[in-house]
Amino acid sequence: MKRHANKGLRKLCDCARRTWAKCPHSWYLNFKPKGGPSYRLSLDKEAGKHLESKTDADTEAERIRREIRAGTFRRPAPVVTTPDALSFDAFGEKWVKGAASVSGKTSWKDDTYVLARIGAWTPEGAERFGLKAIGMITEDDFEALRVHLRTIRRAANTWNHYLQVLKSLSRWGVKKGYLTRSWFGADSDLKRERPGRRSRRLAPGEEAALLKAANPQLQRLIIAALETGCRLGELLSLQWADVSLERGVLCVRAENAKDREARELPISTRLRAVLEMNRNDPAGEPFAGDRFPFGDAVGRQVGGISTAWENTVLRAHGVRPQRGAGGRLPADVRALYRGFDLHFHDLRHEAGSRLLEAGWPVHHVSEMLGHADLSTTSTYLNITRMGLQESMKRFDKPADATGADVPAGGDNPPGCNSVAKTERREHRFSGNGESEAAGKPLVN
Repeated sequence: MKRHANKGLRKLCDCARRTWAKCPHSWYLNFKPKGGPSYRLSLDKEAGKHLESKTDADTEAERIRREIRAGTFRRPAPVVTTPDALSFDAFGEKWVKGAASVSGKTSWKDDTYVLARIGAWTPEGAERFGLKAIGMITEDDFEALRVHLRTIRRAANTWNHYLQVLKSLSRWGVKKGYLTRSWFGADSDLKRERPGRRSRRLAPGEEAALLKAANPQLQRLIIAALETGCRLGELLSLQWADVSLERGVLCVRAENAKDREARELPISTRLRAVLEMNRNDPAGEPFAGDRFPFGDAVGRQVGGISTAWENTVLRAHGVRPQRGAGGRLPADVRALYRGFDLHFHDLRHEAGSRLLEAGWPVHHVSEMLGHADLSTTSTYLNITRMGLQESMKRFDKPADATGADVPAGGDNPPGCNSVAKTERREHRFSGNGESEAAGKPLVN
């Protein structure tokens, strides 16, 4: 049997040997020259960067072997990791390379953005936070950061994301020896904040205005969000291989879902028409399975839609989106945009609310939205409030003593129920929440 000659090149991971060329873990080298000591080296550490391909690892390994044989190999000076020397920026880069980017989670790019935003923050009377030594950081710094976020009117979810990243960074730093103490004590007062409930719904005519103002790619995304209730990231990462027009379903992969659980969703008639219209590439051939239905004109994945969404919202409300240096909106236009208070994520709320109003059972809506339990759906869509409104509609509907509707101009004034002249109750409910008088299930 032919043996594979790796020449001491290997990986310290649980991945199969045949997948080493593609797995994200680091390469290592074992080398013992004749008559010399053994060397066990991390090629990433020796190269000063992450080596992804086997070709790069082979090149670096051969360089080290030549230097060892020639007696010119020198280990790089150890990186000074004392709290007084390592800045927050540098510490964040180490965490991204050593933990976040190799975790297998797709959220590490968002975490990188968060670290950049925190590092760019300049506390009052101090230098940029990214330059501060990690050993000098205290909870007071993060308390000031929270106040800053409130001052610039960032949502509670923004602080929650920042806090999550900072705590992960702190735990990793203590574990790896970069920090002698955690930034957060056991009795820390820094907690996640309860996000305020958003109740933003599309106004009459607003959906049509958005679709008219949007570019073709964003039009598809808006329709898909309203028809499926998917998150933006789930739609942008969807591939044609995940779509089955024959079965009428699309699959949100576990690695692209927030809760890391796959779900299969039905394709509505409206969404099917959009997908069929964009099934072929510019050459008239069906897109390959690795192309993206909500990508660009040639099926490549789109990284984000923030600028396109801002422009669309402004145009839909009659404002011309003029941009200044760096592509930023002027302050007055930015204020108008914030006044419209419409986020792409609100389309997900709109979708769930429409399903409930159409009579879908709550647990089916929960499955569509990818919620782990019904309590999340109830909070997310303000179902209690919606149920109260439905009950009020039933209460406002005039009825005679037998439960029959009273025609307009009858004895009872609008909004009042007649006095029952029999022992039958006007509003009798069975145990499962169904109104026997109306014969329709309540939304609860």
